Amino acid sequence: MARDSSGISFTAFYTGEVWRRHGLSVPFLAQPEGRLLYLAGRPMERLAEALLGGGNETMLLQRHLIIDRILEKAVLEEGFTQIVEIACGLSPRGTLMAKRFAAQDLHYIEADLPGMAARKRALLAAAGELDDRHRVIDIDILAQDVPISLEAVFGGQLDPARKTLVITEGLVNYFDHPTISGFWTRLATVLRQFPAGTYLTDLYPNFQWHRSVRVARVFKAALARATRSRVSLHFGNEEAIKAGFHDAGFAITRVHLPESYYGVLPIPVQRTPSLVRVVENRVHAPVGQTA
Repeated sequence: MARDSSGISFTAFYTGEVWRRHGLSVPFLAQPEGRLLYLAGRPMERLAEALLGGGNETMLLQRHLIIDRILEKAVLEEGFTQIVEIACGLSPRGTLMAKRFAAQDLHYIEADLPGMAARKRALLAAAGELDDRHRVIDIDILAQDVPISLEAVFGGQLDPARKTLVITEGLVNYFDHPTISGFWTRLATVLRQFPAGTYLTDLYPNFQWHRSVRVARVFKAALARATRSRVSLHFGNEEAIKAGFHDAGFAITRVHLPESYYGVLPIPVQRTPSLVRVVENRVHAPVGQTA
């Protein structure tokens, strides 16, 4: 595949509008492109809801709220004070978390490709939301030996004394496995320079038994054309997910199922099992704990 992720920014507008419509965003991140894409996708969403009891919008909300809960616990219970959200798009998380955890001296760094990062930076600056603790920076996770590469950004723009947590939401399935696992390996390496390093991501597995996989294949083909990316489903079961991240260099991996959060978080419940998974990875295993 072409090693180019610029087309993925296309979907940032859609997801931003989903969060806004469900009260999870902030007004100044609303964009006209998001409204148009959301309305265009409603017929497919209604069909998925009728057939499966929940569609892509349902899983977007599930993954977003689960990631938020894990992040909150990491800050409050483990003392993580440096968050990097890669492929941040129009995510409201940086604005909301920087304010919520100001007393914990949380530093929130949003990162994206230069075009999307510039747009996000302008929106936040106009709203007066940028300061030393909340920044937007350029990054290209596929590039190497350039100022915006993963290694250059983490080595030059982050505080090595802080416990650091990295988030990628809605990113993994836009890459084939060799490409994304290469990023995971490099990320695990750079995270080891911090006192503690955690990586949170969502992914859509290739569960052959799951009714949604057939629908997902149709959806991913259309999305791949729109984003000029190869949309891929990864891993056949939870054990394969854990093995994949272990091979990339993470010491501990925990797979979170949305069903475990029904009645715990205000996430939508669907009639069929959810296809999305939130994966929590750590580069340092606590004493006495194994994968």
